[in-house]
Amino acid sequence: MNLDQAMRLAMKEALKGAPFVSPNPRVGCVILGSKGELLSTGYHKKFGEAHAEVEALKSLTFDQLKGAHVIVTLEPCAHEGKTPSCAQALARLPIKKVTFGLVDPNPLVAGQGAQILRAAGIEAEEYQGDLKVGLEETCEEFLWNQRYQKVFVALKVAQSLDGKIALANGESKWITGHESRQKVHELRAQYDAILVGKNTILIDNPSLNIRQPGIQKENKVVILDRSGEILKIKDQLKIFQVHKPENVIVSSCPDLETVLKEIYHLGIRSILVEGGGQIYSSFISQGLVQRLHLFTAPIILGQGIGWTDKINLPHIKNKIQVDFTDSYVTGTLSVTKR
Repeated sequence: MNLDQAMRLAMKEALKGAPFVSPNPRVGCVILGSKGELLSTGYHKKFGEAHAEVEALKSLTFDQLKGAHVIVTLEPCAHEGKTPSCAQALARLPIKKVTFGLVDPNPLVAGQGAQILRAAGIEAEEYQGDLKVGLEETCEEFLWNQRYQKVFVALKVAQSLDGKIALANGESKWITGHESRQKVHELRAQYDAILVGKNTILIDNPSLNIRQPGIQKENKVVILDRSGEILKIKDQLKIFQVHKPENVIVSSCPDLETVLKEIYHLGIRSILVEGGGQIYSSFISQGLVQRLHLFTAPIILGQGIGWTDKINLPHIKNKIQVDFTDSYVTGTLSVTKR
């Protein structure tokens, strides 16, 4: 197995921990033997539990590790927190080399993990191959948090081919199909909280919880409601029936940047914005979005509500460039002749 193949496998392993590792990064590890053969894999499963390197080492003996090559998506941690230092653990083993995908921006690590390994006579190098963008995406929320001390913001938009999220009367169930809705539940589990506007709650009366077999997780919900109208009718709303009171946050603050600062201080490190149109437009126009999950159904709704209707650009040069988008298209388009 070559280095690129091993790093790609490590990235795949890392994603398995997506629902449960926050505020830690998603990390995967692959260990190759002295002849390049695959010995084991591991990933960080849950915050507070063993890191990826330790998971990968569990099944291996001291002799198997002689001359081994450890490939990990993020620099081994140098500090001890809820778990021991991975760099220190690796430094005590007879491995030959460690290749890490990215330098950890956490100031408690930031190159110190590599220094520990080199001091122990182990080769330690940052990966320089073609998978750099993928490595960044693997733990993008963590990287954003560490570099900027801000909440990572992702938008989930379910739209028609003509960019509508609802009919003119507000009806929106269901634009996309079953597979897309299942994917949305996976996405909800990946982020710390869901954020919606008041109208999404009043019109759709959603639960906004995670309904995915195999993922047992309670998520948080942030509702933007300047008037406090939601709290007056909370007994009528599903969201207050399916979530614990402490997991529903209603904010009356009119400024999105202030809202993001407030929820960051509450320990929320990433959010998935799920509507509605005005909320989408506001986040985008203010440059607050790091990831767009775009679900496009093979339908045309015509006159209706678009998710960018409130964005007004004076010139084409002012266009908003989107670099980080996950696009999902389900089904095929069929036109009924009349």
